[in-house]
Amino acid sequence: MIWIDQTLGEGLRIGMDKENINSMVELLQSFQIGIIDVKVTDWQKCSLPPLGMLQQKQIRGKINGTIDEVELAYSLGFRNIIIGCAPNPAAGLTNQVNASLLAAQKLELNIGLCIENASNFSIEEIEGLWRDVSTMGVKSFIYSDGNSLLNPLSTSRILTTIVDRIPISVEFHGHNAYGLATANALGAMQAGVKYIATAVAGVGLQGHAAIEEVIMIQKRLLGEKNMETEDLSRNCALILAAFGVEHPATKAIIGQDIFAHESGIHVDGVLKNPQLYEAFSPEEVGAIRKLVIGKHSGTASIKAKFKQRNIILSAIDAQYLLKQVRKLAVMQKKAVDDDALWRIYQDKVV
Repeated sequence: MIWIDQTLGEGLRIGMDKENINSMVELLQSFQIGIIDVKVTDWQKCSLPPLGMLQQKQIRGKINGTIDEVELAYSLGFRNIIIGCAPNPAAGLTNQVNASLLAAQKLELNIGLCIENASNFSIEEIEGLWRDVSTMGVKSFIYSDGNSLLNPLSTSRILTTIVDRIPISVEFHGHNAYGLATANALGAMQAGVKYIATAVAGVGLQGHAAIEEVIMIQKRLLGEKNMETEDLSRNCALILAAFGVEHPATKAIIGQDIFAHESGIHVDGVLKNPQLYEAFSPEEVGAIRKLVIGKHSGTASIKAKFKQRNIILSAIDAQYLLKQVRKLAVMQKKAVDDDALWRIYQDKVV
């Protein structure tokens, strides 16, 4: 599977600090990114220099279907481009898009054609669009669900047919208006699509499939382990910091609270058999399990917390501490941190 990154492009769109660009590109390589997509006009707007030879292999320029942008891309060193368009299903591609394709072909660029509103078209109409450009040097056909109209079943069904009928690389760019980008990416993967657009934590104006989620899908559901995941949480956090955004503590895979347990029943269960409440161990993605002490806690949580300090509590002491903890949690309207728990222990038990 080849991941096509949208994170850097989203960073350039919002005016990310130029000093963070190189470090972000390096970190993205830890995810075995195949291609990094950026808008050519954003690259110019950020006053970035023309691409060097190595960058030309890594970074692909996204342009609207105009000859001026084709020429701008070439002048900035882009040798791989995407020409994006949103044609009318009844009219097909515009003369402007066709002219841009011919101009890019003349410059010997590697061309991808992105139909931004592909999910508005029938399979037959998509096949017709391909026939229209089949002689214009297009190397990849990019199916973009720009309006978020698909679901995993329709994604799989449609793309299975398209992969069979279009004799070049097919890419899937899903968007996340209804929270289905990752599920639709799975549908595309099962359809045989090898190029999937992703972004760290799914960031973006329209949202994308979250790369950390599709990596774990590939590993856990499809049984394909193509990379180590022990630094997944850390690297995502570093990239998001460079991007200048914070992700929710409950974000799937990388959220700091997804392995946090407070309920007494949950804690008792996770201590006996973590698979009851965790799809995979926190260590697998570089996270840690947290036992949260609060009003919903039970004695199992209290005992486990002190066992981490090599202290074995008696049943009486655990019950006493639990009563004090619940009272404090209700009074302060939040969980009790480890320092407060230790103070209660020292004041009343020691």
